[in-house]
Amino acid sequence: MAKQIEFIVVVRRIKLLGIAITIGIIVIYLSGLLVANNNHRENFEMVNLLSLFLLLFTLLISFILRNQMLKNVNLSNISDKYFNAHIIPIAIIDFGALFCLTTNLFVNGNILYATIGVVISVAGMIMNFPSEEYFGKLKNNSDSKN
Repeated sequence: MAKQIEFIVVVRRIKLLGIAITIGIIVIYLSGLLVANNNHRENFEMVNLLSLFLLLFTLLISFILRNQMLKNVNLSNISDKYFNAHIIPIAIIDFGALFCLTTNLFVNGNILYATIGVVISVAGMIMNFPSEEYFGKLKNNSDSKN
């Protein structure tokens, strides 16, 4: 019972940090919309496109890393390993999102790519959120080993 409560606390901390980072991405996007039309450079669309591909690459890396890190989680190290298995990938997604937004809004104003970047980032953050059903899986794995 104590481990389940500890797990719920960790899940809530991860969700709170994920929501805060997601709101930060949205706020930067909205503030960038104010300056996006003023700074458009010709022949700079390749950089915008590359920043979008970098975001997709960081999203892929974050999912692979999360799945690898979740393999090391058990009931005895749930507060450390489970937390890190979600926060580190969220930070990686945040890096890709901020790079995409700054490139597409502040460096070269391209609202379409910035909007696509925000949608991909928010979707990636939501998909990276922890599930409370994972505790049952951990408990079953622990019971089967004993």
